[in-house]
Amino acid sequence: MKKKNVLPLLASVIAAGPVLPARADEQPIATVTITAAPRPAFNAVADAGSRLGLTLAETPASVEVIDRALMEQRGARTLEDALGGAVGMTVGGNPGSPGVASTRGFTGGFLTYLYDGMRISTPTMSTRPQDSWNYERIEVLKGPSSVLHGEGGIGGAVNFVPRQARREASAEALLSAGSYGARRAALGLGGPAGSDSAWRVDVSHNRSDGWIDRTGQRLTHLTAAWHTTFRPGLTLDLSLDRLRDDVGAYYGTPLIPAALAGAPTGAVSDPTGRVIDRRVARINYNLLDSVMDADSLWLRAKVGWQFTPGWTLRNELSRYDADRLWRNAESNVFAAPASVVRTQSHVGHEHRVWSDRVDLGYQGTLAGMRHRFVAGAELTHTAFASDRRFSDGSAATRAALLVDLFAPYQGYYDDSMALTTGAGNRVMLRTRVRTAAVFAEDALTLVPGLTVVTGLRHETIRLENEADDRNLAATSGFSRRYRPSSARAGVVWEARPDTALYGQAGTAAAPVGSSNLLLMNASNAAYPLTRGRQIEAGIKQSLPARRFDWSAALYRLEQTDVLSRDPDRPNITVNNGRISSRGVELSASWQASGALSIAGNLSVLDAHYDSLVETGGVSRVGKVPVNVPERTARLWSDYRIARLGLAVGAGLSYTGARYADNANTVRMNGHALADAHVSWRARPATVTLRVRNLADRLYAKWTGSSAANQIVLGEPRTVELTAAFDL
Repeated sequence: MKKKNVLPLLASVIAAGPVLPARADEQPIATVTITAAPRPAFNAVADAGSRLGLTLAETPASVEVIDRALMEQRGARTLEDALGGAVGMTVGGNPGSPGVASTRGFTGGFLTYLYDGMRISTPTMSTRPQDSWNYERIEVLKGPSSVLHGEGGIGGAVNFVPRQARREASAEALLSAGSYGARRAALGLGGPAGSDSAWRVDVSHNRSDGWIDRTGQRLTHLTAAWHTTFRPGLTLDLSLDRLRDDVGAYYGTPLIPAALAGAPTGAVSDPTGRVIDRRVARINYNLLDSVMDADSLWLRAKVGWQFTPGWTLRNELSRYDADRLWRNAESNVFAAPASVVRTQSHVGHEHRVWSDRVDLGYQGTLAGMRHRFVAGAELTHTAFASDRRFSDGSAATRAALLVDLFAPYQGYYDDSMALTTGAGNRVMLRTRVRTAAVFAEDALTLVPGLTVVTGLRHETIRLENEADDRNLAATSGFSRRYRPSSARAGVVWEARPDTALYGQAGTAAAPVGSSNLLLMNASNAAYPLTRGRQIEAGIKQSLPARRFDWSAALYRLEQTDVLSRDPDRPNITVNNGRISSRGVELSASWQASGALSIAGNLSVLDAHYDSLVETGGVSRVGKVPVNVPERTARLWSDYRIARLGLAVGAGLSYTGARYADNANTVRMNGHALADAHVSWRARPATVTLRVRNLADRLYAKWTGSSAANQIVLGEPRTVELTAAFDL
């Protein structure tokens, strides 16, 4: 991995010209102090849902904020843990694309991931395992987000917001130890710098040995922020994000015949009788010298200038550099009588992204009505190079990579070209994506309590691809231009001071296939972008007298222009496929007494293919998309004994059945998990003992690399002791 010199890159960002902040008239969202269980703050602001500074109550969409206090109370060690608590969200993935999510029937690349409001690429390419310590909050927007954040966000958008620089002095630390060699250490410092500036630095280190053989991880994350007010209305924010991870890769456990299984489990159902055998559940069939690591550096600079009481000009410039390397045996498929057939792959990434966004915002009146407006432009340049080598699947290669099911000798990566023969198996891929976008958003309060919110975005995307096939000694390439437009229109009615009703319609656009421009091939690039559209209605209510907050959303979401096969000529690809989902989401929080709090959420959806024909002319109409549970539920309860400084709590979660393949033959059965914790506050420390998966349930978490043949299993029971310090 290439090492990066931070100072020259930071200097280049600053020297590039006017750049940055958040709204000059808006301070960062304050962290809510939690005395018992956190409650939804409908007056909080989430940039994932709007660029206008709208509160959650004013936004005509389902938006959820998981703040720092909530992450700490629920024991979220990683961003994956934290995001998994959001209503209707299921988070999983495998080492090739860790931490991806599913919501409202859409998964992976059809959700947009943002970091401090900026986008890198599709989550399946850039997402890395990260400790939650470095983050202040997570904002979750459901439904189409292309109008705000560009192509790709049909199912929704998630914004991970790092800790911000503030003038209040702060010193925090964390030490933690747990099962399977889990250890965490973190330190955060910040405060004023002179009369006009503030700073913040956070560093975390998260490591474990892993509950499956050779799946240890090492995550080190540094985030730093600087804020300066040059004069009233003119601010500068600088931030740095350096992440290094080294993870032992586990790509899933193979399904084997029930007759062979000595300890069969009910984690998976399969019509051919295959099961997950507990005897092999902790075996890692990956190579002994497997690699999955990444090194990234992200620099951002923001300038905000409020040049009149109502008008604000903002500019944000960012530079992202990442190097990633995978070298693994990813596919682990059972072969009779008792073997595992594997594949071998080597994938390297060099990923560089420049992005600049400028917008002009107004807050005032229009013809006597309250008016908020923003319009701007965004330029992004992505340079991506990938060295890709894959085993060829020949009989000789399969035999060379074959291992015993019960007592495997996994061996080491074999760099022999004899294993990677054939077209496409040794390729150097180079991709450039240049995006220019203009956008506008408007909120007009027609009469007190009734606000109309609209948005529009138009993008010009130029994609250039070049592939050097080293086996064929041939170079191929293509270029393609896309011009998608996305829109949103909604209305919010404040029926009472504590109740907001809303409705909205929105559209989105995404690349066909897996929604990944960086790996787009020439045949898929010939098709127009796939389209998404949604209608949604909901209610958000906060009842202070009853200390009860709740929200509900009803929606219908559809994706069209999905790649499919011609029913009459199944060897011809067409784009007439269609996916739809409809559902209801509920979320509530109740402060039952000064000591007891209860919170929970529920999601029920119906997601299926309305039209899809796969290779061989096989119809998938009525089938559920992969990794989409149609039922999820979570419940948390916390009880605080103030006089003793004690708090006890429990959490229950249910994830309904999902399918590992489009044919819906391999079913990952639903599962319920229970957690519990007890905390003791003795200043300056809070000590917490937490047990996860109390019943030690073995369950299917996500599909493996060979979706219909191997399954990624969830973590067994673990115990963790944590001490958090306010220094």
